Amino acid sequence: MTWDLVIAPWRGIALEQLDAASELQTRTDRKYIVDEVTLASALSSVAPGAVLEVAGSREQAYSSTYFDTPELTSYRAAAHRRPRRYKVRTRSYIGSDQHAVELKLRDARGTTVKHREWLDGAVTATLGEDARRFLTSFPDVAGAVDQLVPSLTTTYRRTTLVTPNGRVTIDADVTATMHGSSISFAPELIVETKAARHAGEVDRALWALGVRPSRVSKYCTSLAALNPQLPSNRWSRTLRRHLDSPASVAFAA
Repeated sequence: MTWDLVIAPWRGIALEQLDAASELQTRTDRKYIVDEVTLASALSSVAPGAVLEVAGSREQAYSSTYFDTPELTSYRAAAHRRPRRYKVRTRSYIGSDQHAVELKLRDARGTTVKHREWLDGAVTATLGEDARRFLTSFPDVAGAVDQLVPSLTTTYRRTTLVTPNGRVTIDADVTATMHGSSISFAPELIVETKAARHAGEVDRALWALGVRPSRVSKYCTSLAALNPQLPSNRWSRTLRRHLDSPASVAFAA
């Protein structure tokens, strides 16, 4: 049985209900790179929860553009494990005409807090007035807003689960593009658990199958694979195991 059939009996939940769970915006994240069979086995062992449904679909197509300074300040802060750092991106929910700017802030304790502002119009290659106003309200990123430029675009298909312990996202066909070059994690899935405190049911189910969290960031790991000159020791194991094959990278003619 495939993992999507495992969750078929789970009840649907609307985006508004998902956003109402504000406590999940402050969370501890764990990420895993797994194949479909392993994920199906893990989900089969957990209690049924809920699945996000948008316009009748349980899978949403996303396009995210990450913004960084020309010196890649955000990337380098993550690469060098600086305790306080930020990540800025715009996100489009393809098919539902919803667009947002998102800011992730990480504190010295390793806790990630995500802030989101919905935008009236479609996102573009530059940050619009509404997005800039939103970002400048946060001291950690306000000083860099005028320097932020597009640095990487990712596309993928996401399924979002809600369990008693937190939220789980399952991303398929993850592809990143930078300056005409692209890299893909397919056919593997990137699974991320987002719990307010301790590990949840899905974490424990994956651990029982011998799967441990991976150091992977769609932004940082993809950027490191596409630009080998960047410092990337933090993601070296992930790069070797999942993105070190010549077939993973495609260069535009």
